[in-house]
Amino acid sequence: MEHNIRVDDFTGLQRLGLATLPTPFEHAPRLAEAVGAGTLWIKREDLSGYALGGNKLRQIDFIAADAIGSGADILISTAGSQSNFCRSLAGAAARLGIACHLHLRSKMGTQKTGNLLLDDILGARVTFTDHADPWDPRILAELDDIATQYRDQGQKPAIIQLTGSSASLGVAGWVSGARELVDDFARMGSTPTIMVAVCGSGLTLAGLVLGFKLLNCPTRMVGISAQQPAARLTQWIIKSADQCARDLGLSARVDANDFDIIDSAIDPGYGIASRESIDAVRLAGATQGLILDPIYTGKGLAGLRSALEAGHYGDHPDVVFLHSGGTPNVFTHANRFA
Repeated sequence: MEHNIRVDDFTGLQRLGLATLPTPFEHAPRLAEAVGAGTLWIKREDLSGYALGGNKLRQIDFIAADAIGSGADILISTAGSQSNFCRSLAGAAARLGIACHLHLRSKMGTQKTGNLLLDDILGARVTFTDHADPWDPRILAELDDIATQYRDQGQKPAIIQLTGSSASLGVAGWVSGARELVDDFARMGSTPTIMVAVCGSGLTLAGLVLGFKLLNCPTRMVGISAQQPAARLTQWIIKSADQCARDLGLSARVDANDFDIIDSAIDPGYGIASRESIDAVRLAGATQGLILDPIYTGKGLAGLRSALEAGHYGDHPDVVFLHSGGTPNVFTHANRFA
């Protein structure tokens, strides 16, 4: 099967054209007033295309192009059982006409709802691991065993792991996306003070920090962690951004002074909705007609609101919020809205 692989004109890497780009960039004045921003713009990655969209589609354009270029006919990946990335990867595999095997961490549940239901609808094979830490080397060993089984059957598997070998390409997806955002800022008529992104693996933020540095964009990236404590996530973002820079042959490097990580919105834990995140989802819906989810984007908006209320970025700053998708998780946590 032929695939539309082309060269990205900013990074020079091969990519697919699966995502629908550019994504909308929308003014949100009522939500801005509600959270204490001067202006608020929403980057609508939830509208980026297939399989209900999301910020992961830009990463998959690069990651899947690399896998297909190596001759892969099955994509093997891992994340939490309600992973937006894995749902998007299953959708990409279906569009490309190749197989997908998802080996998911069972801690967030194994009931076939939300993203797990969509994984099934999109044709992915799903297995589970009891290991809860995404960086646990035992997970990679399990992926290797799965890949060996497919090789023994004559298939050509590609292992995709955002917390491992695929990190650099995931970052590159958003290095490329940074240029689109700078164009959005130009149409906005001013450069925003901060841009906020929710962080799981942190690769979207890593790519934007590196991309803004390359483009001399002074907007400060603020990551609202939904999973990892700030110290651990900061070091991973630096490491993955630097690996991407080396792979692209860039002299630019990212350090801890280039971005902020806020981890106060994680509680009561990864994949668990909080009262503040439920309130944030309701607020975005009632003020702007935006559908956030209570474990990622809802926590992101809650974290932004708290930071602005504390005056961390001045009085009523200009803000851009990355709507990274995650719509299926609204329905997974429907009981919390009762």
